[in-house]
Amino acid sequence: MKQTAAIVVTYNRSELLKECISALQKSTVSVEILVVDNASTDNTAETVQALLPAGGITYYNTGKNIGGAGGFHFGLKKAYELGFDCFWLMDDDTIVEPDTLSKLLEADEKLAGNYGFLSSLALWKDGTECHMNYHTIARDWNLEKKRIRDGIVKVQTATFVSFFTTRQVVEKVGLPISEYFIWGDDTEYSGRIAREYPCFLVGHSQVLHKMEQNIPSGRITDITDEKRIERMFYSVRNDCCTFRRTGWKSFVRYTVNTILLFGDVLCHSKEYKGKKLKIILKGYLSGVFFRPVIERVK
Repeated sequence: MKQTAAIVVTYNRSELLKECISALQKSTVSVEILVVDNASTDNTAETVQALLPAGGITYYNTGKNIGGAGGFHFGLKKAYELGFDCFWLMDDDTIVEPDTLSKLLEADEKLAGNYGFLSSLALWKDGTECHMNYHTIARDWNLEKKRIRDGIVKVQTATFVSFFTTRQVVEKVGLPISEYFIWGDDTEYSGRIAREYPCFLVGHSQVLHKMEQNIPSGRITDITDEKRIERMFYSVRNDCCTFRRTGWKSFVRYTVNTILLFGDVLCHSKEYKGKKLKIILKGYLSGVFFRPVIERVK
C-alpha cells in the first residue's frame, strides 16, 4: 500500500483550512495530512492544534510568509524526507471528495505507474469548471486517446489544486522553485515534470475549489484591486523565466504575448492603466534576468 502525504499550504484562512482538513479526513483512502502554515496571523495555529489529537495531521509553521511556491517547496521536501511514496498537493481552499484520492490511485493502476503527475478536475462553488485551474492538453494527446474512456487525458501543465506525484518523480526533477513566491510555480513544476514523463488529467477525480470569484488569475487588464495589481509582478516575472528556460521559441511567443498584453491594457483597461503597464514591464525585464536554482532532494 502506497503511503500518501496530503500537503496543504495555508495562510490566514483558518475556516477554509478546517473545511479542507475535514474533507481529507473523510477520504476513503488513508492519507497523512501535512499542514504548511506560512506564518498566519489569524487563529490558524490554534485551529490546527485543536485537530491534532484526532491523529493523521502534522503541522509546520514556516516562520515567515514564503508564499505558495515556498510553501509547496517546503512541504514537498518535508514529505520526501519523511519517506512518503506519494505526494498530493493542494491549497487550503481545496475541498476534496471522499473518492478524490481513490480515483487518482485507480488511474495510477491503469497507467501502471507510468506518469509524472496526475491532476484532478477542479469545480467552482456552483458546480461549473474553475477557470483558474487550467490544464494544457499535450500535443501528442492523440497517442493516449484510448484512455479517454477511463476519464484520463494527457496534459502538459496543471495547477497545485489536487496535484498528485510520486517519490521517483521528485528524485528525477527536484522541487518547485521557492523563489517564485506566488503564481506560476505550478505551471513551471508541472511543465518540468511533463518534459520527462507523460502526465494526465483524471476527470473522475474531482475537487471543489472555493475561490471567492470564478475568474482566471492572470488577466491584469480587468483587475480593479490596486494591491492585486502589484502582486501581478510575480506572475509576469515567473512566466517570463519559465518560458525563457523552456526554449527560445517559447520565449519569443511569450514576448509577443507580453507586447499584446501591453496593448490590451492600453486599449481596454479602465483603472490603474499606468500602474499595470509599469508592472508588466518591470516583471518582464526582471524575468529576463531571473535565475532561480532548482533544488534537488537528497
